[in-house]
Amino acid sequence: MTREKMIKKGKLIKRILALITKLRIMKPKTVGQEKWIDTSRGKIRVLEYGVNSAEVEPLYVDMHGGGFILLSADIDEPMNLYLREKTKVKIISIDYPKAPEMPYPIAVEAVYEVVQHYADNAAKYKIDASRIGIGGHSAGANLATVSCIRAKEKGDSSFKFQLLDYPPLDLYTDPFLKPTPKKAIPPKIATIFNACYVEQDNAAVPYVSPVFATTEQLSQMPATLLIIAGRDSLHDEGIKYGDMLKNAGVPVELHEFPNAEHGFTLNLKHSDTPKAFEVMANFINKNI
Repeated sequence: MTREKMIKKGKLIKRILALITKLRIMKPKTVGQEKWIDTSRGKIRVLEYGVNSAEVEPLYVDMHGGGFILLSADIDEPMNLYLREKTKVKIISIDYPKAPEMPYPIAVEAVYEVVQHYADNAAKYKIDASRIGIGGHSAGANLATVSCIRAKEKGDSSFKFQLLDYPPLDLYTDPFLKPTPKKAIPPKIATIFNACYVEQDNAAVPYVSPVFATTEQLSQMPATLLIIAGRDSLHDEGIKYGDMLKNAGVPVELHEFPNAEHGFTLNLKHSDTPKAFEVMANFINKNI
């Protein structure tokens, strides 16, 4: 299948999901305060949690999952409300630009500019600019660690930690060559997601596939939490990336949930979700 056909299929998946969402009778109301941030890639929607607090507090930057093409910041709200309560950090959840209409590197650049906006306006938002952490889930976790690599190379900001929840870290390797445990994302779907986000010839670079980063690029990266699902086609690349970070001298905390599938932390009824939430909160408190 050509990339053009895969992009058409990706657009179809987006339309179907949008229709399903529109037809839902009971759509939950978002608690987070909506804000739009100007960037060179247009206005980016952000949901804020606790940012209006009068106290100066650290900031946690969150990015949702969805294969770089689906979902929105709203999907992470239960997680972010929990983390706000348990850590007392201010939180922003970035609704980054989605492929295929806005492919790589648009989301990478937009996320970085949004973070810089909050860091540059720390006094206005009552944020401790020396205590900013970043994280995400699935595609959002990819954007989080890419932001850390970029921050290190640019030298204009630094993060206290990175929280990576079942991240896709190798968009170059054919998904059909990756593990396919029960309940894993089907390789055909993963291939469509990857094709919508980036051309194959551009996928073997650290800003797309962090497993291609050098030891030098990963050295002095922030303390890292890796949450890995056992029934996930991305399991092995998560373990590999953790080892790469350790070899570069980065403190890594890895928590593997052997019976969990990709995206399990979005399911509040999943038996492993409470523990994963607790792991995230404890990690933030320890490293912020």
